[in-house]
This record gives sequence, C-alpha cells and structure tokens, in this order.
Amino acid sequence: MKASVQTNFKNPHATSFVARDIANFYNRGSSIEAKIETVLNQLRENLDTKSLKKIDEQVIEAYVSTLKDRIEANELSKHTAETYVSALNRIIEYTNTHLNKNLETVSQSQAGLSRDSFQYVDRSVSKNTHEAFLSFLSSQNNDIKAQALSYSVELQREFGLRLRESLAIKQTTIQQALSVGYLHLTGQDGTKNSRPRDIPIRTEAQKELLKSILDFQKENNLKSLAPTTHLREQYSFAKNMQNTFNKSNSDYFHYHGERHAYAQQRISEGADRLTVSNELGHNRQEVTRVYAK
Repeated sequence: MKASVQTNFKNPHATSFVARDIANFYNRGSSIEAKIETVLNQLRENLDTKSLKKIDEQVIEAYVSTLKDRIEANELSKHTAETYVSALNRIIEYTNTHLNKNLETVSQSQAGLSRDSFQYVDRSVSKNTHEAFLSFLSSQNNDIKAQALSYSVELQREFGLRLRESLAIKQTTIQQALSVGYLHLTGQDGTKNSRPRDIPIRTEAQKELLKSILDFQKENNLKSLAPTTHLREQYSFAKNMQNTFNKSNSDYFHYHGERHAYAQQRISEGADRLTVSNELGHNRQEVTRVYAK
C-alpha cells in the first residue's frame, strides 16, 4: 500500500478526501464521487465502519441488507439503491487494489435489486437472534420506546409486517382484529403505497400478542406503537437500537428478516405463494420467491 493512500473516513472531512481519491482512481467525475461519499458516510454512521481496512464480507453483506430494508420501508428507491451498489463496488475494487484484499464485488442480482432477479435467499432472522434482540430491548431501563419496539418486532415476526407498519399500527386496528379474527391493515397503519391487506389470526399466540399490545397501548394512551411525537422519531430509534445491538453481537439482526421468517413459517404450514404474497403485501408474486422457497 502506498503511504499517500488515505484509508480512514472517521469524519465527514476525511470521507470527502477518500471519496475524491477513489473517484480520481477511476478518472470519474463529481457524480460518482458524490455517490461514493454517500456510501462511505453510510458505512460509518450505520455500521460503524470508519476505515477501508475494516471493510470485509460481513460489512458488505450488512450494508446491502440495510439498502433492502430501506427499500422495503419506502425510504429509498430501487434505482437509487442500485447506484449505491455501483459506488460500493468502486470502493471494494479500490480497497482490493490498495490493501491487497480479495473481496467480491456485488452484482445487482446478488443484491436482490434487479427487478428480474427474484431468487430465494435465506435472510430470515433466527429464533435465537430474535430472542436475543428482544432481550436487549428489555434491558433498556424500561424505556417506553424500547417496550413499544419490542412489541413491534413481535408483530413483524408473527404477522409479517414491515417495520413502519408495526410502528404505525393503530389501536383501533388491533381492536377490530380481535373482533373479526384477522388484521385489516390500511394506509392509516403505514402500509406501502397505502394498499390495504388482510392477515389472518391463525394461532392463540398471535391472539395473545394482540391482546398484550392493546393493553400496552391503552395503558400508555397510545394510538399506535410509536410513543413519540412523530413516527419518524420511533423509526429512527428502532434503527439506532438495531445498530447498537449489531455492534456487539456476532449474529446480524435486521427487521426485514422477521418478514422472511413469517413467510417461511407460512410456506411450511402449506400456504401457497399467492396467499403469502397477499399477506406480505407484495405487488407481484415473484417477489415472494426471495422470502421463501
């Protein structure tokens, strides 16, 4: 490695410097430089990776997973995610060249971002990791935000909800579900593109979970599972808890993996792909192939 090569991006100024070096290495202009800088900032802020030396297969996998989570939460378009993957690959190639690493670049299909690549990848959160994350939340000094997040994580696993849906779900929605035997979600509950969908209550455990959540909402005078002034504040808290947990645990937890676990459970019960697709709120059945065989 040349002495002039800067590998650390521990602050915004250093990040700009490294991004410029990488863009210059490829003789590319300010456009790719800006995207590289964005990806480096995300690696530092979301994955606590502050040096090219620290980039490895696990960091790459975790970063791509965060992109998928953001797409699922309607925070990021698939097109933008694809440009980030392209910038990530320039970072990987630069790192391989200057640090003598042999990291694999990420194809759009491998990242699951290509619209034509709906292949099954087991991204489900294991039961052990799920329980470890809940235990971590329970250790947060009875913080009401952590308690609410714990319930939302359970909803994601038991009903296949997206993170935003599990936070925004209304008290009235749960009351109705306990009365009619299924969750009827609408745009008021944070569904993607405000599309309504129905999810059956199949087990006693699901029913007990809904009862516990309803009691929690009533006791704390909550209309949803976001005990904050704005939903985005609870969403940000959820992401911070995820990042904090992952920094000190070998098993990577990601909210989207709870939906994968739900899909796999439903398939194992004999549900067909159309049924599972409808319960997950997918526009196309093909997307469900990513979740379960």
